Amino acid sequence: RAKNCFIPGKAEYFNSDKVLEVQTLLQRILQDEKVKIRLIAAICSYEESSFKTQQILESIADTALLAKICITGILPASVNGTHEDQYIFPPIPNFIFTRDIGIMIKDHMLLSRMATSARKRESLITRFLALYFLFAEDTTKVLEVIEESDFFLYEELERKHRVISIEGGDVMMIHPTHLLVGCSERTSSNAVNEIVHTIYSHPELGIEKISVVKIPKKRAQMHIDTIFTQVKRNVWVLYGRYSERLIAAENQVRQSYLQRLTHGDEGTALEMPEIIQYYKKIEDPYQPKKDYSVGQNPAGIEELLYQVSVEDFGCMPSDVKIIYSGNNIFPYDDREQWTDSCNVVALKEGVVIGYDRNDFTATAFKDAGFDVITTDLAFALFANGLEPHSLENTLILLPSAELSRARGGSHCMSCPLLRDAF
Repeated sequence: RAKNCFIPGKAEYFNSDKVLEVQTLLQRILQDEKVKIRLIAAICSYEESSFKTQQILESIADTALLAKICITGILPASVNGTHEDQYIFPPIPNFIFTRDIGIMIKDHMLLSRMATSARKRESLITRFLALYFLFAEDTTKVLEVIEESDFFLYEELERKHRVISIEGGDVMMIHPTHLLVGCSERTSSNAVNEIVHTIYSHPELGIEKISVVKIPKKRAQMHIDTIFTQVKRNVWVLYGRYSERLIAAENQVRQSYLQRLTHGDEGTALEMPEIIQYYKKIEDPYQPKKDYSVGQNPAGIEELLYQVSVEDFGCMPSDVKIIYSGNNIFPYDDREQWTDSCNVVALKEGVVIGYDRNDFTATAFKDAGFDVITTDLAFALFANGLEPHSLENTLILLPSAELSRARGGSHCMSCPLLRDAF
């Protein structure tokens, strides 16, 4: 019974008004019969379930059980009339990566459209959570980006290029007037195109600059938050392989011609990110035909990070620090990036959560002046009277033996809804 405090739907579950858990929210909206019928119909339609399955789900009065079924896909024997549990549709274990399901842009939410079929039910459930709970009083604050109305008329190959997929790991509300958007394996180029127009058509958002970070389409770096995240206004953690400054320094020792010589069909290992920026003054009316492209773009990701720290946050260039994955030591830079060394979430400015397996990255944090502690030590300090908000410049290491297998870090597993400014 002690473990029940960790299980949503149990009476002993440790619920919180500061951290919202998706299964608990789902249980709440399912208490509305109209919402329940609509959501079940939508899920069954997408999963191509039988009408009988839909009727069984509609007959379930226990909303805690129904919410669990919608996520796990398991219909218990007590409900299906047999002697064993049955899968009625695939489970969605990736729902732990709530960063991807939606993006808060000021007081609006941009809904995601997952790139893979394994995660599309997450998008569907999130839409219902946003419209019927989070923004039920003002649904105009829910932003949706979809394909154009004539999308179905294009040839199959052309539709592939015009499809819209958006995942939250590729969108960072980095500053009140500056939005970062990744163009990646999971967020399509057409989605980025539509996001730019959508953001600029909503002047109430107050966003002037949009920086698109175009990265190679690789599973190891599926979102931009697997390559870099912000630690403080002047400190970032970055995968060094995508640092134009480090590459230039290597070429000073021995020039490499590989990037230019490698054939396109040999893979994307040598591709470098590209930064494309757009700018529109808040007071200027949105003009769909106007080209908001900026004339001169940052040379790469590292210059972009410096630009954000200096221009947006007023830091001195000499005060900006870049912490590199694996302390920029091969092969630990690659290995630790794979286990999300660059994917940290900030609880406050300068206090971030990372994985305990990324030892060389932890050393890089220490070298940059950060304390590095385990979660056990953190809880022990809190039990002895240390106030959590008093922590400064600290990397808290999370046990990672199981979590890291799912290909996502603490940044991926959190979706901030309300945030204080620096």
